[in-house]
Amino acid sequence: MHLTYTRISKYPYNFRRITGLRLETFDQLVLKVRPLFEELESSKLRHGRMSHLPTLEDKLLCVLMYYRTYISHVFLGYLFNLHNSNICRLLRKMEPLLAKKIRTAAKKVDKEDKKG
Repeated sequence: MHLTYTRISKYPYNFRRITGLRLETFDQLVLKVRPLFEELESSKLRHGRMSHLPTLEDKLLCVLMYYRTYISHVFLGYLFNLHNSNICRLLRKMEPLLAKKIRTAAKKVDKEDKKG
């Protein structure tokens, strides 16, 4: 058994403790990111294999857990039943999309570096 949005969303208290977001806030984030994600997916020349994380919600859950805990890619892979290289590719794909819609720690550090 592995983590999925469907499973963890049944327990809002645990969802918030794991991700740092309420379910309502997470759903709003999904609505903001979905158009960018769909545009990115449609621009692919070749689609390759199906992802083991089939929904955008599962992908965002994985990324948010990484942001919240900074656990290793290997451990995150065990939680989501993915190889650590797939976790790395997922993070590289999703981070720019999230950075366009929310303020991330990386953006905050960049702004502080430019000030000083």
